[in-house]
Amino acid sequence: MSENDDIPKISEYATVKEAAEILNISDKMVYFYIDNKRLRAVRASNLLLIPVDELENFKQKSVGRPRTKTPTWRISSKDNALFATSIHVPIRAGQRDKLMKKLEEIRRRGLHNFPGTVARYITGYKKFPGKVEILLIWKTSAAPDEASREQALAAFRQALADVLDWDTAEYDDGTVYIHT
Repeated sequence: MSENDDIPKISEYATVKEAAEILNISDKMVYFYIDNKRLRAVRASNLLLIPVDELENFKQKSVGRPRTKTPTWRISSKDNALFATSIHVPIRAGQRDKLMKKLEEIRRRGLHNFPGTVARYITGYKKFPGKVEILLIWKTSAAPDEASREQALAAFRQALADVLDWDTAEYDDGTVYIHT
């Protein structure tokens, strides 16, 4: 039995755990926002409850400083070279919303991070709305061997097998010549 099982549901309020799920942040960040008066909360015994309308109207600020200068192009040294794996895969019919939920769950739970990558993108394009591109940028000095990379990809394919048509996916590997 969970500790939340004893908490009566009040439709106008959310617990810290529920607020964290709604905002896609950690419980710790919810407490931070409450402490810094960015979120209003009321105490009920030993619980903090956040009004649902607060969560609906909450605006997260961008993290970090805004760039003042566009980074210049770079060419990696041979011992620090980058390579890319590009996968174009169709979304199964009627599964786009479910795909987005699964991707959010992957992000929230910190799954499928592909050790050795320096960047990971999953992109949908206007011209081909029924497909996504998965782009993984690997650093040669940190990338695992090919068998380990394939094992990580296999686990990723399995996690999204019900929403993406892996049988017709198109794979390509390439060398990154220039990057920012």
